[in-house]
Amino acid sequence: MIWIVYLNVFLSSYRRQHQPSILITSGAGRGMKSHCFVTNLGLEPVYLLDIILDVRIADGRSFRAIIPERNERHRDDEDGDARIATNVGPLVSGEEKDIGRFSILIDRACEENPDLDCHMDFVGVKVTVVTVTASRASLYGAERDYVLETCNRGIVRLRPTTFKARQIDGFFGRRSLAKMLNAELSSSV
Repeated sequence: MIWIVYLNVFLSSYRRQHQPSILITSGAGRGMKSHCFVTNLGLEPVYLLDIILDVRIADGRSFRAIIPERNERHRDDEDGDARIATNVGPLVSGEEKDIGRFSILIDRACEENPDLDCHMDFVGVKVTVVTVTASRASLYGAERDYVLETCNRGIVRLRPTTFKARQIDGFFGRRSLAKMLNAELSSSV
């Protein structure tokens, strides 16, 4: 009986250590000028594969765009470092990546999705980060919802709806991530 308890403790500790934990935060600015940061809090490195942005407008409609590239930094210079024009890449344990200002994320979404117009009345943004782990080569992700509120002085405030990012793992979570990515791939083809 004691060995079974020790085995359960060991296995749960092993699983916890090898499970990724992705944090999505905002800072270094106010409202739409604040930056969106993605941090790997897991013990193993992950590869940031895609960033999915769901934008809600005032009439209740929602639009989706996959925006891993930093189009605003793209240069046709062949000798430059191409990594500055993308958010795709590895994140070691404890590493943080600035994926851009929220206003720039919406601009990128407008470039990727022809149904979106940057002059729409936006009321919410959901950032979903898709990663791949080295140990299992499985999809993992995290998502965090933000609401845009206009103060009485006309200042737009960006407020998260949850305390921390919701982790997308498990069989059904990985399946929904794969469906989202496959749907965007088939629509672009």
